[in-house]
Amino acid sequence: MHYYQVRDIADTLKDSFNYLGAHGKHLLGIWGLFAAPLILLHHFLLSKLPLEEIMQQFESEELLLGLGGLDAIDSMMGPMYPLVIISAILSQATSIVIVLEHIKCTKDAIPMNPEDIPSLFPKILGFSVLYFSVTIILGLSMLFFFFPFLFMGTKLAVSFQSYIIGEKSLVESLVHSWNITTYQAWPTFGLLIILLLLIVMISSLIQIPAEFIRIGLEKVSWMTSDVGEFISTLVSGLFNVLTALTTIVFQTVLSFHFFNLSARYSSDISTTNTH
Repeated sequence: MHYYQVRDIADTLKDSFNYLGAHGKHLLGIWGLFAAPLILLHHFLLSKLPLEEIMQQFESEELLLGLGGLDAIDSMMGPMYPLVIISAILSQATSIVIVLEHIKCTKDAIPMNPEDIPSLFPKILGFSVLYFSVTIILGLSMLFFFFPFLFMGTKLAVSFQSYIIGEKSLVESLVHSWNITTYQAWPTFGLLIILLLLIVMISSLIQIPAEFIRIGLEKVSWMTSDVGEFISTLVSGLFNVLTALTTIVFQTVLSFHFFNLSARYSSDISTTNTH
């Protein structure tokens, strides 16, 4: 229980990395077995979309003149586009659920094994709805410029933790995240900024060698063949899987912040009821 006390932001980061140091290898093993293949599958499906043609279509005058351009894009994507969206949601949901369930089990001193993952499938499907809902909410908030997006992102920062660790329903997890960040909005916002900077730094360190490898592969003549394209896609997909490891760090830190917020919120409620 040492890791699950009310702590400040600096201590939250320290506790999170202590947790990863102690349990990261076991968590990474389970994550690699179930989440990594889905992320790789999504990458292969995404690579099948004619992204360059789609971007050209977006820039064409036909798109600006009316719905004809949208119909052309829809026909160009075909049935692949829904598969890409579904695989993206399921891969992210599986990745996050595994991380949060592992933290929850560790907190309750319950061992988590790979054979336990199939029992999480219903929860992963439910979480997919929450993940899609939060994504839509944040996307819509972007329409009202950057500050509403930052506000909504801060208020819903621990909604995933509320759903999995707090065992709330879909709506309750959103409300609970909103409530427990009410008096800790600025610390939560600051923590998110720190995490985003950390994620960008880690992602850059991973993507730099990936770009050098991609440039090197382009110079190999047989890479234009079907086998070459498969190898190129596989290599870039594996680097995407490495980049996705930042999800473990991101959600672990937010989970410890969730424990802190929940403890503070419960304390505030108890104090209010006493008075």
